[in-house]
Amino acid sequence: MIKRNITAPALTAGIFIAGSQFLYEVSTILQVHDAQGGISIISSTIAGGITFFLVFLFSSRFLRHFRQGSHVLGALFFLGLIFVTYHTITRMIEVKAIRQALFDASNPITSPTRLRSLIGYKTGFGYEIDNRLASNPATPTDVLRLLHGIPNQIGTEISLAENPNTPDDILLNIAKQDDEWRTHILESLARNRRYIELTNSTKIHSRGGPNQPQGLCVKISN
Repeated sequence: MIKRNITAPALTAGIFIAGSQFLYEVSTILQVHDAQGGISIISSTIAGGITFFLVFLFSSRFLRHFRQGSHVLGALFFLGLIFVTYHTITRMIEVKAIRQALFDASNPITSPTRLRSLIGYKTGFGYEIDNRLASNPATPTDVLRLLHGIPNQIGTEISLAENPNTPDDILLNIAKQDDEWRTHILESLARNRRYIELTNSTKIHSRGGPNQPQGLCVKISN
């Protein structure tokens, strides 16, 4: 009966603490379209399992030693439980901040100051923040310029190609990119009304303008 009375609350504590951590992390992962999302979920599952084991271990030992009158050992296991719980809560606070950053980076009503503060923000999801900033029509021009040309961030370039507020010179520069991603870039540019206007304007200018003669015929008479 004593063992059962110890096991039940220890299991409850482990499931609650580890389960909360796991669900919070997975719900954040599912908000991100990342190729490594499956790996992140596996990692969160392992971390949740470790948390559950430690919480169950420390809780059960803490209760057992206190009931047996070994208060010193009980206090040590209680401190271990506090440490694991503190670490879990800290991690959940970090995940909450990451979720907010991801939301703000793509939210068109986010203030320019907040958007600037997200440059280089580490989320653990590659360059997802940069992609969202590059797609956000509210992102200031200076931030868009900083996002252009970052090595190995083709997703950011594709996002910039589709953003109508991306500066004209950057759009034209992106259009010149000639590699295996060119098709995706051109598809994004084709959805950008600013780029369409820019290319149409360039074509008209190259033909001499809409009101300019396309050629000049001179009749020579003797």
